[in-house]
Amino acid sequence: MNTPTTHHILTEWDSETNASELIIHLYTLPVRNVFEQHNENGLVRSALRKLNKSQDIDFFEQYIISWKPIKNWGEYSFAQYENRSINSSVPRERTLLERLILRTIESVQPRNEIAAGFRKFTWLKAEKVVQDVSIHRVIQCDVTINQEGVITVGFDLNHSFRTSQSVYDLLNTNGIFKNDRVIDKYNNLHYEFDEVSNLTISDVTPELNQSVIDYFVKGKQAWKVDKLDPSMPVVYVKTNTGARIAYAPAMLQKELTFESLPPAVVRQTSEVYKQNADKKITTLLAEMQNIISRMDRLEFSKQKLLVQQAGYEVKQFNTPNLLFGNKNVQSNTKYGLDKGGVVAPTAISINLFVYPELIETKLDAITAFNEKLCNLSDKWGVSLSFLKKSRAYRNKKIDFTNPHQFAILLKELTKESFQELTLVIIPDKIAGMWYDAVKKEFGGKAAVPTQFVTLETLQRADEYTLGNILLGLYAKSGIQSWLLNSSLSSDCFIGLDVSHESGRHSAGIVQVVGKDGRVLSSGANTSNEAGEKIRHETICQIVYSAIDQYQNHYNEMPKHITFHRDGFCREDLVSLDEVMDQLGVQYDMVEVIKKTNRRMALNVNKQGWETKSGLCYAKDNLAYLISTNPHARVGTAQPIKIVKKKGSLPFEAILQDIYYLSFMHVGSLLKSRLPITTYYADLSSTHFMRQWLPSESGKALHFV
Repeated sequence: MNTPTTHHILTEWDSETNASELIIHLYTLPVRNVFEQHNENGLVRSALRKLNKSQDIDFFEQYIISWKPIKNWGEYSFAQYENRSINSSVPRERTLLERLILRTIESVQPRNEIAAGFRKFTWLKAEKVVQDVSIHRVIQCDVTINQEGVITVGFDLNHSFRTSQSVYDLLNTNGIFKNDRVIDKYNNLHYEFDEVSNLTISDVTPELNQSVIDYFVKGKQAWKVDKLDPSMPVVYVKTNTGARIAYAPAMLQKELTFESLPPAVVRQTSEVYKQNADKKITTLLAEMQNIISRMDRLEFSKQKLLVQQAGYEVKQFNTPNLLFGNKNVQSNTKYGLDKGGVVAPTAISINLFVYPELIETKLDAITAFNEKLCNLSDKWGVSLSFLKKSRAYRNKKIDFTNPHQFAILLKELTKESFQELTLVIIPDKIAGMWYDAVKKEFGGKAAVPTQFVTLETLQRADEYTLGNILLGLYAKSGIQSWLLNSSLSSDCFIGLDVSHESGRHSAGIVQVVGKDGRVLSSGANTSNEAGEKIRHETICQIVYSAIDQYQNHYNEMPKHITFHRDGFCREDLVSLDEVMDQLGVQYDMVEVIKKTNRRMALNVNKQGWETKSGLCYAKDNLAYLISTNPHARVGTAQPIKIVKKKGSLPFEAILQDIYYLSFMHVGSLLKSRLPITTYYADLSSTHFMRQWLPSESGKALHFV
């Protein structure tokens, strides 16, 4: 009997060339303003690129790096010059070479085929155009160098959505507005549209001291403008820093989000961006080989794509057993709930808040939906009833679509009759306004959890949809629907995240999670942070709260706590060491990174690439884990990256805990890609930023 031949790949490629073999020219610039050091040398880099047209030049901190001597310095000067290979034990020098390599890979691509820049390679020719929506293939790429000088190129395949028409075309049809997102289709530069100028692209523009046409002609990019109408107006766009830039509108396209696409476009284009694993991996490998082959400084072997060749160990974690009611143990949540019901049932009563117009026109459908919801809940062991005291609002003589009148009504309702969990039923047309207003007043101010259902969902609700609505109601009423049947490796888990919105930052720690996957506390301890790093004082309060909740539940101190940090850990671990030592609690700090720029796949007997839930590639204290395996029509599984920063637990135990905790999202029949520690931390800090979350602790998971 032949043994199956299995090939495992991770979409990162180790070069045969070591960093020590690459000779670079390194210039040290004088520091003119230590507070602006990063920005000011970025401007120097840009100026040097213009003065030395054929050279690849990059920078980091006070250093400028290039492959060849930089001859033309213009108004700038350097304090020190070296011609050597980098010292790969120095992080700064590794970063410098990483930037230069990536810049060089971008510069050698055929510019009439691929827009290369900012770690992205976007194909100018659309893969498909439907109803003036253009879908373009995008490969995202990064370069890393480790302390041994091993150069690794990582990559992933995605798609960009934009109008097939240029901004110039949209100006003639009133299809572009101030603050719309636009993209320079040649350089992957993203902006906000600002305004149309009275000048044409052949007129001298004050910001450029020349015309837009001359700017590109003199920059040896005449091909971008040589076919443009000289009478075309100049448009202004804004960068994320607020700077204004003059552009030819024909070089810009309006960016679209997936959520903004018309349903007909989604249906007709899903085969392009929702690729199965075999198509995505095959396409990605072929295109990336073409991209890398155009750079002659690095050599790559196809064998280095195999994870074992790159030093990774292949692990496969099994699906955990889950504990349901009546001590029923199953691995499938729907089957477990149908067999045993929820693990900790209790009767719940809820208010019903329905858009008044629906009561008049869709009462039979709403009544039938409520009956089906109650019947399924009874089957799962939870007696569900609707309160009658909440009907008074129906007689209010206000405009329920007027946000100001509606806001005052909500304040009255939370004082009078709406103090319990509330099911809100609304039509799609007013969903956005109602959702934000109700979440702020009911959730953020009155601590009343709410579950929203649109009329469209209500009318097509099958048992699966009903089940998800029920689980949301249960989670928001403090019911634990299932547990892990075996203990995790750590006593206690804490999810940490920093949310960013409208220039503000918020650190969220949600629910301390116990060794059985149970959320011990649903109170979201949140604080405003100055940036990505969570302050030491905030961390201390998080630890105190976690230990208190653990003691309340288990009547003992935890011996070990694992922190799951959503994203990169920049916190002061030396100070955290002192706190944990004085408390007598060991800890592990683990980064859980959801956007990895990687794909994982295996191929058995050359039958095609596929993904598998529980598959993990681990090397030292770094791993990539697939925690879901979507149907081929949905797309390809996206791995998460896990990095152990410090601690005492075996790395394999840490990885298995993370995988098991991804099965503990009790608010849905569909498992989470992330462990609930970071998934819930992310949700709670975002809810906090939007003022949807109450300040007082409770048992309700408001954010599911």
